[in-house]
Amino acid sequence: MKPALCAGFLLLGTNLPLFAQDYIDVEAERRADAENLNAPAVSATVDNDAASYSGIRPYSGSTTMASPPSDSDDEGITSSDSGSLVLRVQQLEADVRRLNGLLEEANQALVRLEAQSLERYVDLDRRVAASVVADTAAGTDEVMTSPVTTSIGDTDGGVRVGSADPQVGEEAAYRAAYELVREKLFDDAVAAFLAFLTDFPFGRYAPNAHYWLGELYLVLDPPDPELARQSFKILLDQYPADPKIPDALYKLGRVQFIKGNRQRSQEYLDEVIREYPSHPAAQLARQFLLENF
Repeated sequence: MKPALCAGFLLLGTNLPLFAQDYIDVEAERRADAENLNAPAVSATVDNDAASYSGIRPYSGSTTMASPPSDSDDEGITSSDSGSLVLRVQQLEADVRRLNGLLEEANQALVRLEAQSLERYVDLDRRVAASVVADTAAGTDEVMTSPVTTSIGDTDGGVRVGSADPQVGEEAAYRAAYELVREKLFDDAVAAFLAFLTDFPFGRYAPNAHYWLGELYLVLDPPDPELARQSFKILLDQYPADPKIPDALYKLGRVQFIKGNRQRSQEYLDEVIREYPSHPAAQLARQFLLENF
């Protein structure tokens, strides 16, 4: 028995690796079949995961430009604001143009006023110079007994004499006031002539005092055209035969022009030309009308 059993075991030991190898091969084939059956499901799962993946994708060979973010929500607000800004800018530009126009008008008015002021000073100096010439030509003794009512453009150098004899102290008061005019102390001269008219309201030199007050009010700083108008008008109304009436009419025309009353100004100037055509004041009136009307 023992030799036979040993031989059997020996035979079994010799074929055992063959059986083991067959078992391994069968098992491997079974697993391979099972894997083949499960492969589509895994592939489908991978494909589904790849389809749902939102991360970086493989380069496909074509370039797609990214679209800018949509501003549709902001366009309405921006358009409205832009329209308001445009209107505001246009309004500001119109205001600037209007202010520039006003500034230009103001500058032109200032130039005119400066020219008129200079002309009034020159005119006053001319009258004072004419009076000085008249005083020198007439002599000291004659001048001290005669009123100085020199008119614009007097060429004869004569001194016009009033109808009444001067009152005591009247001539000295008038001369003192007039001397202030010659010294260009205009404010003091106004005060002196007013004091003179208070003391001698109907004196021999009263017409001259009213006339010089009218002149002085135009050269004060600032000038007072209304008081000048009143002074010339008093001369015109109370002393219609006075030799200075043509000058007063011309001055009234100038004063009304300064005050902006162009029609009234032209009326006075036309009256000078019509009533006193050969008087120097008429020539000045013609020139003023030509330059300003």
